[in-house]
Amino acid sequence: MILVELLDIMETVLLKIIKRTPFFYGWVIVAGAFFGAFASGGIQGFTFSVFLKPMSDDLGWTRSALTAGIAINTLIASFIAPVFGFIVDKYGPRPIMAAAALVGGVAAGLLSNVTELWQFYVIFAVAGIFGGAALGEVVTQSTVVKWFIRLRGRAVAIGSMGGAASGAVLAPVITFMVATSGWRSGWVLMAVIFFVVLLPISLLMVRSPEDVGLTPDGDRREVDNQNRLHDEVSWNLKEALRDKTLWFLTAALTVAGLCVSSVVVHEFSLITDRGFSSATAAAVLSTHAVMASAGRLIWGFLVEKVKVRYAMSSVFLLCGLSVIMLVTVEYSALLFVFAVIYGLSIGGYSVTTAVAFANYYGRANVGSIRGAVSPLITGSVAVGPVLIAAGYDLQGNYTMGFFTLALLYLIASGLTLLATPPQRTTITTSV
Repeated sequence: MILVELLDIMETVLLKIIKRTPFFYGWVIVAGAFFGAFASGGIQGFTFSVFLKPMSDDLGWTRSALTAGIAINTLIASFIAPVFGFIVDKYGPRPIMAAAALVGGVAAGLLSNVTELWQFYVIFAVAGIFGGAALGEVVTQSTVVKWFIRLRGRAVAIGSMGGAASGAVLAPVITFMVATSGWRSGWVLMAVIFFVVLLPISLLMVRSPEDVGLTPDGDRREVDNQNRLHDEVSWNLKEALRDKTLWFLTAALTVAGLCVSSVVVHEFSLITDRGFSSATAAAVLSTHAVMASAGRLIWGFLVEKVKVRYAMSSVFLLCGLSVIMLVTVEYSALLFVFAVIYGLSIGGYSVTTAVAFANYYGRANVGSIRGAVSPLITGSVAVGPVLIAAGYDLQGNYTMGFFTLALLYLIASGLTLLATPPQRTTITTSV
């Protein structure tokens, strides 16, 4: 009873905040997505590559063993994603993200105290649910696309910049902390971010503009009714699963998924193994992250002007070519050239993905549709780093593994072109 009353009070306060917000509240939703991606990236994105080598050296675990933790984390996240997708479509992201802030913060704190490999696997698996799936694109970006139609590309771009921002901000900070205080202090910092940054903003999240009497993009309702009728498609999950375009899109993202996390996880170690300093590797990683943020904005505006499949295909093509550069360069200056090209390119990955699902299948069930195919896409993200780590342990270097990643990116580029817009009778609605 007390809990129900507390929730009612919170809802009343939130409605007052929305009413008094001097700008379109959808941008608050974008901010929530940004900080969700920021926290998630600190757990399992850019910054994990900074933890990889010191944890391996200190605890005596192989890189394959540590990277397997990411696989467990990501696989669990992929199989829980359909549930989270359904919850987002029906109830909104607030309960999921609030739970993520609390449990993810506890998990990050516990990671600072692990001494056994099984402890790392168990805690990181929990982090996979609450620091990964609960803050992943199925939850955050599926919410953002419900709030925007005309400005969808730029909104998704800004919301997804949090992951890259965690690399730009947290990677050098954690590198410094590891060098001065040890890797355990880095995980303590991550716990603080979950509790202090993510929890407050998670309580401001709302499912869709219609739930609070607003319209997408902040358009005035009377103007929209007169001049801005949108032929907005609306597919349910059953219909989408029968559509061939969904499976071409899923195939492309699954192949690319083998590469995306592999580069992030092993980039730092590849550079240092080739004789460059940790400071250089951290700077390259940070440059990669900064450029990925800038790339999101570029692709966000671009995808509002060009067909999304062409944009996505270009992303994968440029990524494949730049990975070849990473493996072959001999001078530190060229490492930064790689970081700029690859960062600008990979910045379009999450943007084009979110926009493709929303543009092709509509806003209403986008969380459920993305969640349904997430086990395949996110599963490949889990497997990729493990395969690269296994190749390293067998061969003693990353050369063959990274050339394979480049080839997979090129294959994904071709598959994307086959994902033409699905053909279906549209429902004309005013939104």
